Amino acid sequence: MGKPVSITISHDLGRDAAIARLRGGVDTIRDRLGMVRMQLVEERWEGDALHFGVGALGHTVHGRVEVEERLIRVEVTLPWMLAVFAEKLKIGVEKQGQILLEKPKA
Repeated sequence: MGKPVSITISHDLGRDAAIARLRGGVDTIRDRLGMVRMQLVEERWEGDALHFGVGALGHTVHGRVEVEERLIRVEVTLPWMLAVFAEKLKIGVEKQGQILLEKPKA
């Protein structure tokens, strides 16, 4: 059994703009994963949800990002060998998500 990790990021963009930001930010995410020896191995949109897979340390972690009007919900289940990284993952995803979803300053 793996360790479930849930991350919620609030935003003020609205659903459509948040989806556009996420779609546009996938290359940035891919580059940042590569810097820590991880790889985006799956990226599939179904409506307002992104299904993804990330390869790390010989494992593939699958998850889902659901975009709501004012929230982004990220759900992943880490294999037990990667569960020790759960808090670091949560902090990193929250920080990068906030940067990606931040409204440009006028």
